Amino acid sequence: MKKQILRAIALFMTSVSIFATGCQMSLGGGKTSGDSSSSSHDHRFSIKKAEEQYLKSEATCLEAATYYFSCECGEKSEETFTDGKALNHDYSAQITTSEYFKTAADCQTGAEYYYSCSRCGVKGYRSFFTEELGDHVYTEKKATKEYLKSEATFDSAAEYYKSCVCGMPGEETFFHGDPLRMYTEEEKIPYTPTSLTVTLYDTATSTYGFTYNTAAEPLRPIIQIAEGDSLNDCKEYAASVEKATSYGADENQITYYVVKVEVPLEANKTYTYRAYDKYVDKGSELVTFEAKDISSDKFSFVHVSDSQQYPVEFGNVLANVVDDNDFILHTGDVVESSKHEHEWTAMLHGNFEYLSKIPMMALSGNHETTYKNGSNETYKHFHNQMPKQAGTERGYYYSFVYGNAKFIMLNTNNLMSNKLETAQYNWLVDELENNDCTWTFVALHNPIYSAGAYGADPSKNAISLALRKQLQGIFVEYGVDVVFQGHDHLVSKTFALDATGTKVTETTETIDGISYTVDPAGVIYIMSGPAGGQTRSPHKIDKKLYDYALASNASSWSQLTIDGNTLTVSTNYVQTGTVTNYRSWGIKKTA
Repeated sequence: MKKQILRAIALFMTSVSIFATGCQMSLGGGKTSGDSSSSSHDHRFSIKKAEEQYLKSEATCLEAATYYFSCECGEKSEETFTDGKALNHDYSAQITTSEYFKTAADCQTGAEYYYSCSRCGVKGYRSFFTEELGDHVYTEKKATKEYLKSEATFDSAAEYYKSCVCGMPGEETFFHGDPLRMYTEEEKIPYTPTSLTVTLYDTATSTYGFTYNTAAEPLRPIIQIAEGDSLNDCKEYAASVEKATSYGADENQITYYVVKVEVPLEANKTYTYRAYDKYVDKGSELVTFEAKDISSDKFSFVHVSDSQQYPVEFGNVLANVVDDNDFILHTGDVVESSKHEHEWTAMLHGNFEYLSKIPMMALSGNHETTYKNGSNETYKHFHNQMPKQAGTERGYYYSFVYGNAKFIMLNTNNLMSNKLETAQYNWLVDELENNDCTWTFVALHNPIYSAGAYGADPSKNAISLALRKQLQGIFVEYGVDVVFQGHDHLVSKTFALDATGTKVTETTETIDGISYTVDPAGVIYIMSGPAGGQTRSPHKIDKKLYDYALASNASSWSQLTIDGNTLTVSTNYVQTGTVTNYRSWGIKKTA
């Protein structure tokens, strides 16, 4: 009996030794100790199993999950491997402690804090506002009529109430300017308005927009306006003022002031007005003009482009169109080097007798923005009502309705991959969808179809091709009639093109010697030559696309007249007072 016990103990110790020094692949399953599959071996930790039993650490925002290597028997190693990806930060936590604070609450918004990661707490880049608003803070100094406490007098400067950023006036006041007795005649000169332009600010209410500049900060800027041919019984409309910077001819930076005013007018009435600073008695010349009937389905307008550094050549155009048209549509490059304010003064103030009478609806070309680093130039010289958008430094987009026509003015300077950015594209589609006008026109600076270099030269037409791919389909889908283009300084007209850029079958009718396309099933793209003096010739003419593509002359423009369902277009140029016609054509709608 004693021997049997000792033998059993020996067998048990042997099995313990084997288990401790080797890897037992199987401890059961009906296999005997003599089965080769149950023999021991050294661990080989080469197996990667991303399973919970081998998890060392969970994935974090910055690192993937780590696991232990394992042996085929299931034994874990001390060495680890990573599997999967980091989780990245989840910026969804709203924590209002000091480390996430961005800005204090004001009367319009609550305190602003940065979102933080819900897992690791790191501060994000987006922010949120708390619901509780702050108090009014009366620190704004706006020397405008709504904050005026007392007018300037011979012995006292004008006094204004300080205001909150929300516009609420406070009780504390400030003085702007000096007593009127302090200004000598020489000191009054910088308050004189220059570069006056007129726009159709809001056609729904027949409100006109006026913009002008002054060298000194205006003291009491207004528009004085009266019915008839004098300023008797005039009304006064207070202006807003913004400080602006530009460059002189010597490349030194200069400061000036942009003044803007909105004035509602009645149709078919004659008005006389002037831009004026009533404190220093400095104003523009008197201007007399007629406010047109913006609701009429019979009207005329002009398409011009690329006037650039040629105020005289542009003036030749204006002299021929100012009396017989309702407005001018300008597709960009108003001046050559837009960061130089003296070029704007030469172009706008040099054509005061025309631009003070006829509204000019302009958009930005590359010369207003990317060329020689102009910034906010269209905004600083024209007063347009525009939808909310990211900024105006590189131009802006807007639309207006005149009579039975809708005009959509695009900005081709803010592009992404040579196409309109998402916000502008979505706005464009919305404008096209919400449109019940008989006529739909689109205007842009960079051409979609041009026989010039920027439309036909493979080394320069990347933007043209990208815009064509993005836009020509929706233009056809929503029934755009004509697209006005600039940039290439040519005179051209495509056939009516479908969504693939293919000429559609056209039916024509001749009226008074002019060929009219009847109910075209495509879009016509035109260029009206340079309103300035930089003439060009076609680079390559694809005869499958173009009705005509011609070399241009200085002082070119297109004259357009809408009479209900009929559009007539005449493209012209003027030299030594003589107007010459390039081509005339039209569209007639029967529906």
